[in-house]
Order: sequence, then structure tokens, then C-alpha cells
Amino acid sequence: MLNHLHHQILSCLKKNGPMTAQGISEELSVNESTISRNLRYLLECGIVFVKDHLPAKSAGGRKPRLLCLNPEWLRLLGISVEQGEICWTISDFLGRALFFKRLITNIDRENFEQVVSKVLFENSFDVVTITMPGLIKSSENFIVFSEALGIENYSLNGIYHGPFLLFNDANAAAACYLNFANNLVYLLLSIPYELSKPVGLGAGMVINGTIYEGSNGSAGELGEGVPVIRKTPFTVEDLEKNGNLLTEHEDDLEAFIKHICDKVATAVNLIDPELFVLGGDFHLLGERVLSKVIDKIESQVTVKRVKKINWQLDMNGSKTVALGSVLAFLERFFYDYEFAKYVFESKGCVQNGKI
Repeated sequence: MLNHLHHQILSCLKKNGPMTAQGISEELSVNESTISRNLRYLLECGIVFVKDHLPAKSAGGRKPRLLCLNPEWLRLLGISVEQGEICWTISDFLGRALFFKRLITNIDRENFEQVVSKVLFENSFDVVTITMPGLIKSSENFIVFSEALGIENYSLNGIYHGPFLLFNDANAAAACYLNFANNLVYLLLSIPYELSKPVGLGAGMVINGTIYEGSNGSAGELGEGVPVIRKTPFTVEDLEKNGNLLTEHEDDLEAFIKHICDKVATAVNLIDPELFVLGGDFHLLGERVLSKVIDKIESQVTVKRVKKINWQLDMNGSKTVALGSVLAFLERFFYDYEFAKYVFESKGCVQNGKI
């Protein structure tokens, strides 16, 4: 059974990469013989393996083992569900994506579980994280309210019977940037399948190196806004095919830009991050519209008078959210002993990731 020291060793290897037993001993301030004894269990379970042997320190001495996490120990499925699409990835235990798939489709309360279940059934995995817009109780896998998807008071505990997490999409995306800055805001734009419906905007916040979900799991929820284009039959697919579509509807575009920029600037002014990232569907707006958006945001951010504003555009869209969901799962595994213990004990009960 996984104990606290096992978990500390795993977290140490996650943080530092390949290490010797002596290195782990020094890092954790635990006797080396105790570390070696506890490593036996982790090696037997296959979660840790010997990557190499270093030269012996003295003639006839043992060659120190270079230990590292086994990337094949856990196969993780990360699913991003938005108003107009579903994207998923499979990653290894080190959080490296093996592939991505994306399907553009209209998703709401009526077909939500059917669309997600199809992805679960068609993939082989050990654990899964599902992300979506809205107020989420991640500790209970419970959707409090998702205005974008029309879902309220909805439990997902029965959708998969192995280790599973439900996470807010913007928070998941922010997990991809944990190594970029200690304090950051990830602004996730969600354009609905039908462009005449209001867009969604969420803010994933990292404060002091930790994802901040808020006391009720609603931190960063900026709510829906105005449509990208009003009273038209256009869809996200039309927008992806025609980069000039937005500029052909100037009045709607100006209202959209004002609304989005006001919200982004407010979030940046409140948090005062080292970095803010524009992600999700921002890349669909095109270079000309994005240039207007950035100029307007910068003019409204008060810190510009003090220092240079650091920002970047994430061009990966829902891929970032899907991968971020995997990284959020791993973050909890390595820093929450009880959760890691649950995953450890459940792993042998899951057969090929099928439900």
C-alpha cells in the first residue's frame, strides 16, 4: 500500500527528474537505507524504474542506480468539452501528449453525456479528467452551473468507474503554464457553435504557483458576453473557413471587442499577474481583430503606466485545455497523498480503460 514516504519519493522524482537513492535521501532528509527500502515497493509496482547505473564511487563499490518515474505506468485521457467542440488527448505519466483529436459539434445538456461517453468508450486509458466551462466542484465531480452548456446541478460520478476528475476549463488551461510564471491569468474565450449565441469567457488563475479555484469553485468565472455576429446562420466552421467573416460585420465586431476587452482588462487589473495568456478561441479571431483586442486591453490595464505588460497568445485552442486537464490530474496526484493513494489502489481494478 502507498504510504506517505512513497508519495514523497514520487513527488521528489516528479520535481527533480532522475535521481539516485542518495539524492532522494538528501532532498527529503531521510536516511538512505529507509529510502532504499521504500523504493523496493515502488520498483515492484512499476511506477519507478532504474534508468541507468552511475559509475561506482570506489573500486569494488556498488554502482548507484539512477531512478526515474515510469512514463508508461499510467495512461491519462484528458477531455475538453466546449459549446461548439470536444477535444481529447491521451498522455503518459509524465504528462506528454501522445495524440490529440478534435470534433466540431454543438454540445448541450441533451447530448453532453452521450458525446463524452463515446470518447470514453473509444479510447484505452487508466484515468480521465473532463474539463468544461462553468462552476465546478472538482472535489465532488459535480457541475453546479454551466451557462454555456445549459447544465445545472449535475453529477458526473457515474460516467466512469475508475479514477476521475472534473475540472473547470480555464483552470485546466492555466495548468499548462504553471512553469511560465508564479502568478498568471489564462483568459479562455469560448465561441459557441452558432456565432449568434453569446460567447463565454473564463479566467484560470495561478497565484503563488498554485491554481486558484476560489472558496466555491467559481473563481475566474467571467460569464457570457455578446455574440460574435448577431442574427446570422454562421457557425464556428464558417469562421474557421473564412478569416474575413468577422470584419464583414463591423458593428457586431466592435461591440464584441469592447465587451471582451473590458472583462480581460478588469481581470488583469485585479490580479496584476506576471503574465496573462489569451487562449481558447482567441486564435480564431484573426490577426487584424486580435491586434485591435490587444491594443484596447493594453490601453485599459493600469499597470502599463508602471511596467511593460507581459502577455502571449496561445494558438493551440482546445488542445491546451485537454492537455491541461491531464496536467491538473498529475498535479493533484503528486501533491495530494489521499488522491494518489486512491489512484494507486484503483489502477489494478481498471481493465484497458473500458467502461
